[in-house]
Amino acid sequence: MKNIGGNALVIKEVNINLVRRVLKERKQATKRQIAEDTGLSIVTAGSVLEVLARQNEVLAAGQISSSGGRPARQYIYNDEHALALILFPFEERGRICIRCTVVTLFGRCLYEANRPVEQVDLACFEVIVDELLNRYPAIQAIGFGLPGAEAGGRMVLSDYEALRGIPVAEHFRERYQKRVIIENDVNAAAIGYHSRTGRTAEASAVYLYFPDRFPPGAGIIINGKLHRGRSGFAGEVANIPLDISWSGSEWHSSPAGLMEAIARLTATVSSVLNPDAVVLYGSFLQVDHLSGIMEQCAGLLPPGAAPQIVLSTDFAADYLDGMIVSTLATLETGLQLTKFEA
Repeated sequence: MKNIGGNALVIKEVNINLVRRVLKERKQATKRQIAEDTGLSIVTAGSVLEVLARQNEVLAAGQISSSGGRPARQYIYNDEHALALILFPFEERGRICIRCTVVTLFGRCLYEANRPVEQVDLACFEVIVDELLNRYPAIQAIGFGLPGAEAGGRMVLSDYEALRGIPVAEHFRERYQKRVIIENDVNAAAIGYHSRTGRTAEASAVYLYFPDRFPPGAGIIINGKLHRGRSGFAGEVANIPLDISWSGSEWHSSPAGLMEAIARLTATVSSVLNPDAVVLYGSFLQVDHLSGIMEQCAGLLPPGAAPQIVLSTDFAADYLDGMIVSTLATLETGLQLTKFEA
């Protein structure tokens, strides 16, 4: 967060962000409504609206009647002023595809497609990004969903060999001069589920993801925020020494084995993090498994220590929602929103 002093340019930027925030929340408002919500004078609110209108971030709409006075003009926040591009690979019927999504600042989808690729590497992303930047020049942020982990700016863990050891985010920042983030699949899913279900800012949860062909991973939400750990290693739950061979299929070859393994992992993360909820996702998981998992988990923990255990039925939706939230967050200002009169 920037330190705010008496600098006139910073004060102006703070006031702009106050008006921007109100219009984003209201979607449209009059100058008087904006002044009342921000605490700014009508004159200052009007000056800010002129700046935002010149930038095409605010659009003037029709007028509405006001009691006893002249009709008041409405102002609308233009959510297409800046766009975000989300890309992540997935497998579909034995082939690799890149899911491409372009969204507005309100998360409204303008474009969505699945692009088949031969392999996941820098070049396959470049072809897609080049095309979509040409089609949507307002794209200001790019979010890559990639299973794995970054350290020192490089992909140290990745399901895709061509990306291992590569500074993926820095490569695309330099190439496109845009804001770029990389988020792994389960972290994004944890953020998406937390956002989509409207949980409180103080809530804590662990999202346990059980892929079909890879060991499980976890996304950890503490006090409403993703917890990455010192080097981004938080959530690599397959490394917990539980004597379960996660890389094989034996642990979920029977309902009893599946419920026992997941209950042990759930009890373990609950003993360390004590979350409000543990969210489970696996294509082989059914609602019928939940009662057995909850019963065994409760038996492994002291009374009252077991979390709420819920089943997510749409990992792709959680993943996409989380990538949208994380990528759009890069376009939010870091300035403190405190009122100043110009």
